[in-house]
Amino acid sequence: MSAEAQAKIERFLALKDKMPHSELPRWSLAQAYEAAGRTLDAFREYGELVTLKPDYCLAWLRLGALALHELADPRVARESLEEARRLAVAQGHAAPRLEAEALLDELAESED
Repeated sequence: MSAEAQAKIERFLALKDKMPHSELPRWSLAQAYEAAGRTLDAFREYGELVTLKPDYCLAWLRLGALALHELADPRVARESLEEARRLAVAQGHAAPRLEAEALLDELAESED
């Protein structure tokens, strides 16, 4: 991992410690983990994020995508992506809905 990626992770960890009830440092930290190839850390952080803020549509979407593409966990992928789609519809977010549906289609094809 590059020094820049590590510095970014450390910065967001510090922000998370300062603001433990805010979703923004957690989102940024999860994104930094993903960019650094630390899939399990990113997955855990997104999981904490949806526990803190259950209506965070994009976090559910990333959980599902990671479960599908990186962790090979179709059950978690389906549950997360269905929740992402439900929230996207309820919140009027077209792009996340379409992405969740495409990933659910991909999951269905892989299960055939």
